[in-house]
Amino acid sequence: MLDMKVKFLCRKSKKNKEGLAPIEISITAKGVRKLLSTGRKIDPKKFSCKLEKVKGDEELNEYLSAIRSRLYSIETSLIKNGICVTTDTIINTFRNGDLEKSITISRLFEIHNEGIRKKAEQRLISTSALQKYEKTKQNVMDYVREEFKRDDILIQEITPNFVENLFPYLMKSVSHNTAIQKMKEVKKILRIAVEEGYINVSPFKMVLRKDKVEITPLTIDEVNLIKNKDITIPRLEKIRDLFVFECFTGLAFSDLMSLEQKDYVTDENGIQWIVKKRHKTNVVATIPILPIAKEILDKYKGQLPKISNVKYNAYLKELQDICGIKKSLHSHLARHTMATFLLNNAGFDMVLVAKVLGHSNSRITESVYAKVLPSTIYEKIKNIDLHLSE
Repeated sequence: MLDMKVKFLCRKSKKNKEGLAPIEISITAKGVRKLLSTGRKIDPKKFSCKLEKVKGDEELNEYLSAIRSRLYSIETSLIKNGICVTTDTIINTFRNGDLEKSITISRLFEIHNEGIRKKAEQRLISTSALQKYEKTKQNVMDYVREEFKRDDILIQEITPNFVENLFPYLMKSVSHNTAIQKMKEVKKILRIAVEEGYINVSPFKMVLRKDKVEITPLTIDEVNLIKNKDITIPRLEKIRDLFVFECFTGLAFSDLMSLEQKDYVTDENGIQWIVKKRHKTNVVATIPILPIAKEILDKYKGQLPKISNVKYNAYLKELQDICGIKKSLHSHLARHTMATFLLNNAGFDMVLVAKVLGHSNSRITESVYAKVLPSTIYEKIKNIDLHLSE
C-alpha cells in the first residue's frame, strides 16, 4: 500500500517584492514531512488551497499534475527496487533522476552480504566474514538513524563528510583497530557502488592506519595450565579443547571450523598431518599432528565441535577467568603461541614456521607472528666463545 502524501501549497508569507509567492510541494512519507520547490511563483490570491490548483492557468496546473504523477511513480519504483521509501529518497530521486541507478546503503550491503552468504554456504569462506559485514551494516544504519534521523540513505547522498564522521561514531563502541576494519568494509561497499555505476567517484577519502598491537603469546606453562584444568561445564570444556588444539596446530579460527576428513593426511612413514588450503590466503598450511592435538581429535572422533567466532571468543574470556590466566585469551592468540613454540622450542627457522602457518612468505611470519624470546637469545649466545683482544 502506497502511503506517501503529496500536496501543493502557496504561502503568502514568502511573497517577494513583486507580490509573488512560490508554489511548494509538501511530501509526507513514514510520518516525515518535507517541502520541495516547484520553481514556479504566482500571485497567492490565484491559488486554491482546497483544489491545489492555480485559477485560470491550465498550463501550470498540468505542470503540477505531472509533478504529482512523477512523485507517485518514483514511490512505486522505489518499492519495486527494494529501496526504502522516505521523503529523502523521494526528493533525491526526483532531483537527480535515473532511478535505475539509485540504491541505498542498506540495500547495497544486503546485496553484498548475500554474495558472502552464498560463498560461506559453499565453504569458500568462513561464516565469520558474513557476521562481520552484517554487524558493520548494523553500525552504519545506527549511525544514519542517530546522526541524520533517517531509516536509510541513498548512495548518491553519501559525502566525504559522512564518511569522516562515521569513524569517530564507531570509536564510541569499538576499539581503534576494530573501527578501522569496519571502515575498510564500508570502503569496499562504496567501491562496489562505483563499479556498478551507482556513483562516479567514491566519497571515501580517508587514509586508514591500524595501531600496531603487540600480542604476547602464551608460555608452555600457561598452555599446560589450560590443558590440565578440571572443567565441569561441558560448553567450556569444548572451548578449552578447541583452543588447545589451535595452540598445537596454529590453525586460524576459520580454518579450524572448516576442517574436514580430507584435510588429515598420513604419509608413507605413518606420520599424520593436516594439509589444508587456508581460507584467507589460499596458501597450503602443512601441519604435523602432535600427540596433544591427536588426543583431542580422538576425543571427538575426528569431528571437532563447531561454534561461531563471536561465541568462541566470548567463552574464551570465561575460560581465562576460570584458569586464572592474566593474558587476554582470543582465537588468534593460539596462532601466535604456536608460531613462538616452533621458533623457540622446536628450533624451526622462519621459513618452516611460515610453511606450518600457511604464509606466502616468511616475512609475514617474522613481522607478525613469530617472537624470539629472550631465553632463546641467551641460549644461543651463551655457547659462543667470546675472545676479546686487548
